[in-house]
Amino acid sequence: MNAHFTRPHLARAARAARALEPLAPPAALLALAALLSFAHAPFATAGPIHTSYLWHMHQPIYWPDLSGWNGKAYEFAHETIQTGHSLNDEFSIFNSDDRVRDYQDYPKLALERVLDLPDAGAQVSFAGALIQNVKSLADAGWNGGRYAPAWYAPYRQAMGWTTSGGRRRLEPVLVAFHHSINPLVDDAVFRRMLQTQKAIHPVAWGAQPVSVGFFPAEMCFSERLIPTLVAEGVQWSIVPDVHIARATENYPYAANQDNCDPPNRADQLNPAQPYFHAQTISRGVTTKIPVPYGFQPRYAQHVDPHTGQVHRLIVVPAANAMGWNEGYAPYGTGEIDAIAARNDPAKPMLILFAHDGDNAWAGGNTYYESNVTDFCHDAAAAGYRPSTIAEYLADYPPDPDDVVKVEDGGWVNADGDFGSPQFINWNWPLVNASGAFDIPGGWAEDERNWAVLTAAVNHVLTAEQMSGQTPDAARIADPTQPGATSLEQAWHFLLAGHESGYMYYGASLDMEIKPTLAANRAVQFAQPLLGGTDLTAPTVWIPQRLPWNPGGKGGGALWGYPGGAGADMTRDFWVWTFVHDVSGVDTVVLRYRLDLDGVNPLASIQNDTYAGGPEVGPWQTLPMTRRAFPAGDVFNLPEIDFTVMPSHIAEQWSAHVTGLDSVLVDYYVEATDVHGNVRRSPIQHVWVGSGGAAPGGPVVTWAPPAPVAGDTVRITYDAGPGTLPDAVAQVRIHVGHSGWTQILNPDPAMTREATTTRWSYTYAIPPAATSVDVAFNDGAGTWDNNGGADWHIPVSGGTPPPHVVDGALDPGLSPVASCGGLDLYAEHDGRWLYLAVPAVGATSGRDHFVFVARDSGALRAAPWAKAGQAATWDLHLGNEDSNNWHGWFDAAGALVTSGLQSAAGAWLEGLVDLEAAFGTAPQRVRVAFGAWSSPDGGALLAQVPCGDADGALEAAEHVVVAASGTVDAPERAAPRGSAPRLSLRSGNPTTGEVRLTLDPAGAGRVRVELSDLAGRRVATLHDGEASGALALRADLRALGGPLPAGVYFLRATTPAGAVARRVVLLP
Repeated sequence: MNAHFTRPHLARAARAARALEPLAPPAALLALAALLSFAHAPFATAGPIHTSYLWHMHQPIYWPDLSGWNGKAYEFAHETIQTGHSLNDEFSIFNSDDRVRDYQDYPKLALERVLDLPDAGAQVSFAGALIQNVKSLADAGWNGGRYAPAWYAPYRQAMGWTTSGGRRRLEPVLVAFHHSINPLVDDAVFRRMLQTQKAIHPVAWGAQPVSVGFFPAEMCFSERLIPTLVAEGVQWSIVPDVHIARATENYPYAANQDNCDPPNRADQLNPAQPYFHAQTISRGVTTKIPVPYGFQPRYAQHVDPHTGQVHRLIVVPAANAMGWNEGYAPYGTGEIDAIAARNDPAKPMLILFAHDGDNAWAGGNTYYESNVTDFCHDAAAAGYRPSTIAEYLADYPPDPDDVVKVEDGGWVNADGDFGSPQFINWNWPLVNASGAFDIPGGWAEDERNWAVLTAAVNHVLTAEQMSGQTPDAARIADPTQPGATSLEQAWHFLLAGHESGYMYYGASLDMEIKPTLAANRAVQFAQPLLGGTDLTAPTVWIPQRLPWNPGGKGGGALWGYPGGAGADMTRDFWVWTFVHDVSGVDTVVLRYRLDLDGVNPLASIQNDTYAGGPEVGPWQTLPMTRRAFPAGDVFNLPEIDFTVMPSHIAEQWSAHVTGLDSVLVDYYVEATDVHGNVRRSPIQHVWVGSGGAAPGGPVVTWAPPAPVAGDTVRITYDAGPGTLPDAVAQVRIHVGHSGWTQILNPDPAMTREATTTRWSYTYAIPPAATSVDVAFNDGAGTWDNNGGADWHIPVSGGTPPPHVVDGALDPGLSPVASCGGLDLYAEHDGRWLYLAVPAVGATSGRDHFVFVARDSGALRAAPWAKAGQAATWDLHLGNEDSNNWHGWFDAAGALVTSGLQSAAGAWLEGLVDLEAAFGTAPQRVRVAFGAWSSPDGGALLAQVPCGDADGALEAAEHVVVAASGTVDAPERAAPRGSAPRLSLRSGNPTTGEVRLTLDPAGAGRVRVELSDLAGRRVATLHDGEASGALALRADLRALGGPLPAGVYFLRATTPAGAVARRVVLLP
């Protein structure tokens, strides 16, 4: 994920991601055994499995408007920080200790520690915009010289180190200069992104050769990129492993695992595979990758629709699930060990960990200075080979005739997108005021941005054609260079407007005006060149389709996260696009044809050319409906403030395709301007199935689309597409909030809307709610629970739990107990109990458990048919080694979810709403961690706190955590050492007052600060000498002005170390 801003909650309810529901308790997983083998394979090394890294670095241009300092280019970071134009906190972003090191020397330090391994190395993608930002700060000596004048020197040094084959150990792969979502941008824009990135290469990396490798931002790839990449000298590209997997004939799609639409049959051209390895990660998705097929580089191809010329490029699959886990906590070889026996020594697997190099745990000191070297040396000791992509490809060159299909889509890391083949996190379809899809008459803020950019692209392309100029890539990148032309300035701003972060973050802050700022400047600089004969065809944005699988199934955020095989989709589908021409658009039509055998084999090109052949039928033509696309905020969304309006915006054109059934369809859009210039879009393919729902909206809708805590929300249920009978006499709503707390009992009756199958109910949202949770029934035992996933409506303005459960350890905590290199984290604030222990990926062959008990209890049989005993528990959280499954169980062994959350990534996290779980929140709870050998009858192998090695986890081997913040460790617990302790003595959450005690663990200067979630210091509570414990009291409402409600951190720094505690401030 491109987490280069502080990520807010998505404002639009339909776009919000949800946490992955538990798939099934362990026994139920057997149902998938035919395709998904979750069994833990004994450690075996079947061949030289290779490993490598891609560290992605980026910060955008935060104010892409004309600089007041240089007068020719946009603002670089130093100017934006000084002028405060952007609403982002650029000072904190660039002043982060870790980012200062990420952008200067961390990668070099990591690789320096593995030089004893002959081929160990990494790839880094360092976007051009980031190079400009860092250079501006370094040149200015900003903030006391945080960035050195030669900030790039450590990178250059690492690029000079070579493998045994003489290849760079640090490979600076190409990336789009402004981090664009390349499959959605015009071909000419994408090519300029590459050219400018190559042009700025020597500014940062000196005489180092330009790489022949490419990393697509957000890993968003399409085979449509291949001709441009090849033309710019690229020989290989990183792609998500999931989009090779999903393109196999027998991909095992499950809606509540994939959390996006199923692959369309038109794209499932890769051969069926005998084994798919499943991994569930904390982002809320399960990847299922064929082994070894999904981890082997191969060629992919694109066919020029005009000429039939085939362009081929090596695609290197990145291990999305392993990369996510490796980027969030200490990482061993366990996940690779589990698939090692399936390796092909003649074509070994390459496990590529690709993730942000400047965010989360992977952007920090411990990652670069410890985890990289620890993993690489452990991997080498296990018989694996840390390497680089270039070295691997030289040692194992792919066969040019071994061609793989890569489905469109990005990595699974993006919230709510999860690898959607439509890139929905940057491309949400058009909706009406209620949030239901409305392609011919709807609106969406991201689609508006694409309409604005489409118009600007045509202005710049027409200006280039009419002027006869050939712009210079270096001056496009930096028009402050001598001799820059207005055309080069136009390109400069146009490219900046395509920054993906402006759309990833929805309507937050001032993101929605930034594409407009850049587009308006691009048009301004292009306008004087628009004179002469117009030979430029209209600009056509890549046509979009809804649904993705007509006559098939839909999944993920678009369709309310259905379960099972997904929600039924109508066979009829919409195709729409934006079209603009400086001289005016005359006609736009949709052309489509039917395939005659139902398949588009990779060995044939007839489906991929306009000319076709005997395998396809003739082109048919549908007129497209023209619409002046609204430039304003038609829904009056409170989070959007269009302080700048676009000077030009493209028109929308749409067509509704009906009457098709069980057929493969090729289609493209053809646009003609008033001078007869014609532009054809790429040929796209869709399989139209025979199933499908009746045309209509989603099963569940709500209004307003972004409900607020303390208000009401009107929820509707449509029995037509839903699973309850159309003629159901009464629908009842099963409703609660914030993870199924405070469920209304009995289930309220809904009101039927006249002459429809839709029912409605208005729910009063509690002030503290963070979501509204719903399912539906007929009052007689028949349910529609969304295939087991239920529906969860995001709510803003409520007080969220003070912890985020995502499989990554929450910052600012200290372990309450440790033993044998394993840590147990716990925090009890009076209502919420947070727990975190290493997930199963940190060990090998062990199931992990966390136990919660209100009282000291007798021994009972260990859970999950393990050997030995454990003290009686009220709740336990289990994490299964073979598949990373996780879930909560009660004392009777039943799977429970009410008031409970869990996630398993690098860390197994649990969050207990003690009030919901027990009625009254106990002020003290007993917690412990145990790891048992995975098979039934497996022994207790590790525990925290330390035990007496008798095979039982006893009550005396728990740690007691109190709501006051105190921790009572058992006598057998491992010594904690001398460390500061910070305890909250007041209520948490609080309406303002906080009382705390601090044991600094020594004499010296003590500083206690309050910071917000972005790390910005809000206030200093204490700064002075101390020789013993301190008691502090403060009113948060009186610290430096009114503070908004939310989550804050109290951080104490003492000579013995630092410690932090969360505090939640209520409205």
